[in-house]
Amino acid sequence: MTHFNVSFATDVGMKRRQNQDSGAALPEIGLFMVADGMGGHRGGETASSMAVAVITESVRCALQQGGSTPAKVLTEAIGAASKAIHERAAKQPELSGMGTTTTAILFSGDTLTIGHVGDSRCYFIRPGKIWQVTRDHSLVQEKFRAGLITRDQIKTDKLKNVITRSVGFEPSVEVEIFEMDALPGDAFMLCSDGLSGLADEKSILEVIEKRLYGENDIKSAATDLIKTANDRGGDDNITAIIIVKDPPEQNG
Repeated sequence: MTHFNVSFATDVGMKRRQNQDSGAALPEIGLFMVADGMGGHRGGETASSMAVAVITESVRCALQQGGSTPAKVLTEAIGAASKAIHERAAKQPELSGMGTTTTAILFSGDTLTIGHVGDSRCYFIRPGKIWQVTRDHSLVQEKFRAGLITRDQIKTDKLKNVITRSVGFEPSVEVEIFEMDALPGDAFMLCSDGLSGLADEKSILEVIEKRLYGENDIKSAATDLIKTANDRGGDDNITAIIIVKDPPEQNG
C-alpha cells in the first residue's frame, strides 16, 4: 500500500476578504487537488468547493467500481464538476459566470495521473531540482508560447490573471492529462496562483528542501510557503499541498 506524508495549508492572503480557494488531501484513495474559484462575491468560493466535493465523490465511486484508467477517472470527475457548477449557476443568477481552476493528482501504484484545468499548478521535486509539470491555461502563456512576450514580461502583463479554461463556466471542459512515474521519496506540490505568482521555483524549492530534506518536517512546508507569499504582498488567496510518496521511515 502506498503511503504519503502531506502538508496542506490555505490562507486568504493579505488583500482579499474571502478565501475562494479550496483543496483536498485524501491519502486513503491517493487523491489530492487544488481549486481556485472566480466569479463575484460568492461565486468563486461556491465553484471551488463544489469542484472539490464533486470530484471527490466521483473518484471514490469510480475506484470502488473499478475498470477505469486513472486518466478516465479524473477526466470524468472534472467533467462532472463542470456540469454541476454550470447547472448551479444557471439556477442562481447571483452565481452566474462562476468557475474554478482544478489541478488534481491521482496516485495508482508507481504512477500518478494529473487532471488539469486553468492556472493552478503541479510541481515535481527531487533533491536540488524542481519542475513545473502542468502548463498554465492562460492568455499570458499563449502569448509567451507565440513569442509575443518574454518570460520576464509574464508577471507584469495586464492579462496575467485571465485563464483560457475553467471548470464550470461551460457545462463541459477540456481536461489536460499528465501521466508520470513516481518513485519512493518523490515529492509533488499543488498550488494556486496566489503562491506561484509571488514565489518563483527557486524560492519554493528552498522552503521544501529545508523542511523535507533538512529537518524532516514536511508538515510545516505549506505554512512556510504561504508565509513566503504573504511576505511578498499576499495579493491573492494562497493554497499549497505538498505530497511525499512512500517517504523514508524517518519522515514518518
